[in-house]
Amino acid sequence: MTSLLAEAENAVRAGRVKLYVFKPSGRRRWVVVGKHGEYLVLPGSGYCSCHDFFFRVMSGEKPTCYHLIAARIAEERSRYELIEEKDSNHDKLMSRWIRGESKPET
Repeated sequence: MTSLLAEAENAVRAGRVKLYVFKPSGRRRWVVVGKHGEYLVLPGSGYCSCHDFFFRVMSGEKPTCYHLIAARIAEERSRYELIEEKDSNHDKLMSRWIRGESKPET
């Protein structure tokens, strides 16, 4: 768990935890930028869209992934990037995060 905590702390320090708030609905989505993409994190449900979660956490090999820990730490410390988006962008972004894709270049 120590290396998971260290990775989570690094993600928080590096500003890789984001909270998207969709307007006008007020829906909130946590996203952590990982090594290979942006991952949807549901701290209350203990879910992350990363491959590590799917292959190692779901199989019981690991207790959790560092993205989940990072989101919890960031929320507790209020150390995250707040991003407001229109509700019309919700489905497109959710699809991208579930697939673990990186943010498209602009």
